[in-house]
Amino acid sequence: MMFPQPTIPLVKRIKFKCPQIPILERSGYCAAIRSTSITTQGANGKFHRHLITIPKNSDKIWYNNPLKSRPKAWLTSSFSSISQKSIAGTKIQNDPITQRLKWRIIARVAYYLRVPFLVLSVYGIGYQQGIMDYSREPKKMESKLMSTILAGVGCVTSEDQESVLVAYEGDWKTMLSTFRAHHHRHHLDQSNETYAEEYRRVVMLRNVAIVGEKIVKVAQAYVKSRLKEVVREATVDLPPEVLDDERRLYEALEEHEDVDLWTRARRHMEGPWRYVLIPSSMPNAFVSEVLPRRIFITTSLMETFIESQDELALVLGHEISHLILGHSSSQNAFETSFRTIEILLLSLDPTEGLLSLAFMSFLASVRHAIGAVYSRDNERSADELGIKLCAMACYDTQVASKVFYKMHMHNLESGKDIGPTIFDSHPPTDERYRTLLEESRTQNREAYEATSCATLKSLFWDAMKSGNENENDM
Repeated sequence: MMFPQPTIPLVKRIKFKCPQIPILERSGYCAAIRSTSITTQGANGKFHRHLITIPKNSDKIWYNNPLKSRPKAWLTSSFSSISQKSIAGTKIQNDPITQRLKWRIIARVAYYLRVPFLVLSVYGIGYQQGIMDYSREPKKMESKLMSTILAGVGCVTSEDQESVLVAYEGDWKTMLSTFRAHHHRHHLDQSNETYAEEYRRVVMLRNVAIVGEKIVKVAQAYVKSRLKEVVREATVDLPPEVLDDERRLYEALEEHEDVDLWTRARRHMEGPWRYVLIPSSMPNAFVSEVLPRRIFITTSLMETFIESQDELALVLGHEISHLILGHSSSQNAFETSFRTIEILLLSLDPTEGLLSLAFMSFLASVRHAIGAVYSRDNERSADELGIKLCAMACYDTQVASKVFYKMHMHNLESGKDIGPTIFDSHPPTDERYRTLLEESRTQNREAYEATSCATLKSLFWDAMKSGNENENDM
């Protein structure tokens, strides 16, 4: 197939472009051209793109016919010659097609880059608004957050939420006597089933508060000691001029990853704690950074799996370990980052939305799979620290490990154990039981008999004596 060849006079209308040509004269004319492209206007008014080549030591310029949708082998055919002198005086101009393409690429890149900035801006606005709302009405916002957390574990109705029991630090000493005095003062019948159910839940909360307070005290001491260790390790490699300057030393320690981790852990642990018993059929226990220094546990978990304080100590130690190790913060950071990437990738959809639904489903599956990997690692590390805290609080870790065996058997009997999948947020319970049972050989109360156990025993023996004296007085 033949293509129209431009005539010599048409060369004067050539719009000349020199991409990737390093040598250009200040006057704007091509000085040394080896290979580039030109656009010519044919007799029919259409523009045609050509590849031109100036052979070395030649006064001829060679060009081929239009290149669009032509194989590379075709470049060697259909050549004509034009006098180089006719082109030498042609002013370099920008190809209008290339110019439009360049601005289109710039606009598209700007469009893609604005998506993550918009997401982060919306997140920042929401975060600032949340802080302002909380600072204006902290009690109201705390009540809303509590309702949201309770709804997440099946405590939805107002009656269930009114049945939630909360114990403050130290309340366990007089909890039972206060409960009995309340019913006696209001002349309530202590023989009916309602009283028996309420009394059973108060006893349940008292056990949670006793064990929880011991685990919290041990965790606070452990975090303090770990913070001292990492600060000492971080200052070993610092130069003397930094060690002598308090401001520079503080800045250097702030940038240290381990120091930052244990500083945040100490900030999370310090202060009075509360223990929340939730009436729910969902067995669960957790600690939330949204409502700090609270341990939440459901009645279903206590009734189904907890038979001793040793088992309860391991469960609470595991949940507090999540808080100490910053798992909630890292998980939130991962979710925010990955969702931003999701939105950015969805904006690249070339079908303008036709494949968005399938693409969203695929990205959500990828996010859940990657998040599950991190979650399983977090659970294993929380198990490792949790059994350590349980041993430091003088509980029998071998007996405590049986709680995971009960969970495993419960999953088998209920048909929930269908084998591990990539979307599981927790490791298999039988694997966790075997690992904890192995850990209990070294992490046990005998290992801490002369240190934390001795201190805790004396503290809680004094507390128990004062608590019993108060109950007897009432």
